[in-house]
Amino acid sequence: MCKNTQVFEKRQTIVNPAKLTMGVAAQICGACHNRGKSTAKKGSGWPVGYEPGKALSAYYSSTSFEKGDVKHVYANEFSKGHHQQFIDWQQSKHSSEGVTCTSCHYVHQIGMPQTRSQTGKPGSMQCFECHVQVNTNMAHSIHSFANCIGCHMPRIAKSAESGDIRSHVFVTLLPEDTLNNSQIPNSCQTCHKHKNDDLNDLQAAWKALAVLPKPEGKEIEAVEYKYTR
Repeated sequence: MCKNTQVFEKRQTIVNPAKLTMGVAAQICGACHNRGKSTAKKGSGWPVGYEPGKALSAYYSSTSFEKGDVKHVYANEFSKGHHQQFIDWQQSKHSSEGVTCTSCHYVHQIGMPQTRSQTGKPGSMQCFECHVQVNTNMAHSIHSFANCIGCHMPRIAKSAESGDIRSHVFVTLLPEDTLNNSQIPNSCQTCHKHKNDDLNDLQAAWKALAVLPKPEGKEIEAVEYKYTR
């Protein structure tokens, strides 16, 4: 058999995620960007027997804080371990709205990727592909540099490599989250500028800017209207 024929036959075995439904396609990423146990083979930490296009949950059970994994997951079920983005994504609004891994990330990229994380656009520009920032008041007035990922994707997951990994739940963690549970980090203190700031001061500063004040004043009494010619 010639090599060209072998290559052609091999290509027929490739499952194209673009031809699968959203949920099934994302599970291909979840087969690796996950943490848990095989349901088919005891002691295996990867989905034994899983193939792209199949239901991942039939072959793999993801870890969670509820199941007792305090090493890799925070009490709010956000990931603290590396390569667990699928666990985070499943909890996110992106998941329920049909925004998948490949909506932001390249699967394959020839040559040098535009960013280290291989997203379609660099940094927060990727967010602006879908989200239009219509104002810079309230919470968006806290920082002027429009860094979406700094707040909504805080670096709270430790990496196997140097540095940290960003959360993929896409939720800003406030200082009050840490005040309520000291084991849960917050977006503000992941920034070196606020790393050692007082949590109560940080929460008060956020609330002063992000929460509209309650209207004060006397309610206007109704005035009877009289029609005259």
